[in-house]
Amino acid sequence: MFLTHLALTNFRNYAQLELDLESGVTVVQGGNACGKTSLLEAIFYLATSRSTHAGSDRELIRWGASDDPLPHARVQADIVKHGDTHTQLEILLMPAEEKQNGHNGRKTNGRVSKRIKVNGSPKRAIDLLGELTAVLFLPEDLNLVFGSPSDRRRYLDITLSQIDSRYGRALSRYNQVVDQRNFLLREFRERAYNHAELAVWDRQLVEHGTYLTARRAETIDRYNVIVSDIHARLTAQSESLQLIYQPSVEFNGSLQPSGVKEHRIAVISQRFGQQIAALRDRELAAATTLVGPHRDEIRFLITRNHDEMPIDATTYASRGQGRTVALSLKLAEVALMRGETGEDPVLLLDDVMSELDIDRRAALAQVVIESPQAIITTTDLDEFSSAFLDRSRVWSVCGGQIEKL
Repeated sequence: MFLTHLALTNFRNYAQLELDLESGVTVVQGGNACGKTSLLEAIFYLATSRSTHAGSDRELIRWGASDDPLPHARVQADIVKHGDTHTQLEILLMPAEEKQNGHNGRKTNGRVSKRIKVNGSPKRAIDLLGELTAVLFLPEDLNLVFGSPSDRRRYLDITLSQIDSRYGRALSRYNQVVDQRNFLLREFRERAYNHAELAVWDRQLVEHGTYLTARRAETIDRYNVIVSDIHARLTAQSESLQLIYQPSVEFNGSLQPSGVKEHRIAVISQRFGQQIAALRDRELAAATTLVGPHRDEIRFLITRNHDEMPIDATTYASRGQGRTVALSLKLAEVALMRGETGEDPVLLLDDVMSELDIDRRAALAQVVIESPQAIITTTDLDEFSSAFLDRSRVWSVCGGQIEKL
């Protein structure tokens, strides 16, 4: 999979951008707030329909665009898949409503509508997933290691939604069911408990949550096959890394990386239902759903050479170790997506070298240079070797304008 052209209109600090892209590595150099991260964000937005930094889609519309007759933002890209299949993706953000400001007679924007098109045809956000696969590393991805369990669940959800449309649909429905079920549990504080009413949501919770649990377990198994080699390369063979999946739904045995099989689904479904029944009184008292994928955890165990016991990275890793764990995870994600889809995702790395030592920079550069298509940003080109830069295209970005160096 290759991104061949990117067009931005009023996206972040880009008023207008038309950019032709090629395979291989592109290095984008620029100062802070020049648009480096926004460039990567735009590409990832097309892949996931989610912003990496904005609290709402409205924040993606360039500030100065509010004075335009029809303020909007557009992100558009041309991609090539399977060698010869051309696809155009587009996301258009426009005010969904306007409110009259009686004080000065001008209009102020209300909500923002998101219109998605694939090859010119309107699509839902869920239908966009998988059209463009991308792996993004940001400095704040240290939260994957040192942040909350929800950060790790969110990461896995975004990854799996790009490669498995069934997972994306199950996740969306599961989250709706949890919200509705929690609302009902809160209502039972004010009125009589109705078993039949809750049982409707129990069945849906188990149905959708079972698939999420099984797919996550299978994926962590696959990650472990891939990530051990990558982490060893990044640490000059001095450390090994293992991911541990701790599902809220307890089930016997592990799911092997041979696909989600119906009998495995059945085992998890049965255990899920049993745990819901066992926790009924506690859930009624707490007025919240106490078991399910929304309470899963993922741990990272680092073993140094000659150490007998691994350390839990979330609690004991140094900042440098944490960054290497996050990088290993992202690079393993590339291989995971390749294995699932038959296509290499676009690799997007934002200011990735700044906190790595010389040896880890060299190891990472070797992995990146092997990528079919990678875009990496930096404030300082000296973070890269001359040999790496010779094999890359180098661009400069300033004030929303990009030019080749």
